[in-house]
Amino acid sequence: MYAPADVPSGLACNCVCVGCGAALVAKKGRKNRWHFAHHAVEIGESCAESAIHASAKQVLLERNWLQVPEVRVVVSSYSDAGHMLQESSVLSVERAIRFERSRAEVWETNIRPDVVGYRGERRLLVEMYFRHKVDANKRTKLASLQQPAVEIDLADLDVSAGFEAVEQRVLHETAFKTWLYFPGEENEQRRLRKQLADRIRQANAEHRAEEAAKQARMEKRQRKLEEERVRREAAAQRYRQLPSEKKERDLRERLGITGRWPYYLRKVSEGGGSVDEKPMIWQGALFARFVFGKENKNYELKQEVVLKWVLKRFGIGSSSIGAVNLEIRRYLGYLSACGFLKKLPYNPYESQGYIVVHGHLHPPAKFEKPPDTQLQLSQASAGQCGHQPAEQVDSTIPETPAKVTPAQWIWRASWPKWNDIADQAASLVAASEYGEYLEALLHGISQFSRPDDPLECANILAEWGVPQNEVMSMLQNLGLVLKRKGSA
Repeated sequence: MYAPADVPSGLACNCVCVGCGAALVAKKGRKNRWHFAHHAVEIGESCAESAIHASAKQVLLERNWLQVPEVRVVVSSYSDAGHMLQESSVLSVERAIRFERSRAEVWETNIRPDVVGYRGERRLLVEMYFRHKVDANKRTKLASLQQPAVEIDLADLDVSAGFEAVEQRVLHETAFKTWLYFPGEENEQRRLRKQLADRIRQANAEHRAEEAAKQARMEKRQRKLEEERVRREAAAQRYRQLPSEKKERDLRERLGITGRWPYYLRKVSEGGGSVDEKPMIWQGALFARFVFGKENKNYELKQEVVLKWVLKRFGIGSSSIGAVNLEIRRYLGYLSACGFLKKLPYNPYESQGYIVVHGHLHPPAKFEKPPDTQLQLSQASAGQCGHQPAEQVDSTIPETPAKVTPAQWIWRASWPKWNDIADQAASLVAASEYGEYLEALLHGISQFSRPDDPLECANILAEWGVPQNEVMSMLQNLGLVLKRKGSA
């Protein structure tokens, strides 16, 4: 093989194509890169491949050395925990191998490598490919020879690159070389697999022990939770069976109540009586559990949490959970009005939340109670609990009353079933230019998750330009709200 620079120009080069045998012309002009061209025939598909392959063999045969990559053996597998474990070792580092001599196309038993390099009694078999890599069958034959064999990838080389690129690939670069066989590699793989199997067995044993310990901890935790649940249920059952006088004495001691029972702990709300206990008892217990001494604790009190506690502590008797939930909602709203709680903004996707802002027994001084309510509650307290008469004035109650203005709209105590009003709701939404907002509102509220004042729904949608009468008219038509008597 020759480069264009090594021969005369034109047909005088006396060169032929190694691929097809046609005469070549050495073109050595001033504009284009010097190259060979076929004379009077078209170049065949295998001509370039054959030229590069022949050049690579010639380079190795002339130089008698090449750089080979390291031989690294790697085995890996997964443990029961899903972790991949790996063992590896290096049989031979990257290095240069120099031959005493080399020969091309030498038969080795039943195969003929491209080049065989010799050094004493040792041999290195070298395969080169442009299009077709060594297949599995030939690999098996190479392994049967028990001689090291390496393969060189020439696929991306071009005839126009010249001998320099071929030399760089064959002699110096290792990224394009692959070991087809290396003596001792199979034994090393077996050794590493055994070593890896020992590691995996140990890892699996540790995993099983860890899982067993985790299961034991979980079962222990479940037992404790169950024991705690049983203990709480038993305590709640015992508490329910206590006489009202005993419950009142305990609450008086816990809250430090002397004299008349505070009016805000014995509020009988409209439609009340859902909790299976006297209002003064369940409201006092609720106040002691969630409000008393809890101010500035940076925790959010959820109505859903209070509901669950009341249900476990007192029960509901013949009432429904919805009725108890409504009763609790009203009482928490009352405590907010008294200044004990701060109601958080309404979120249709969560239970109503509150923050304790005043955790003392008596409400803040700014709260003022209507005189008619004061009289009514005082008389009820004197008649039921045997405390001081209504004529005596509790020093904890402000003397200056303030008139409470009732809300214009109220929620209905019971809502119709959705299946009964679904068609009507769809018609109202379709007929309104604000249909998408009204539909979102209907999906966001329920009898157990809604603001205390229905007008809050209208206020939320007002930010999106929905008129208040549009919202309230829809809720009224669906039978969800009522307009108070005397409201404009």
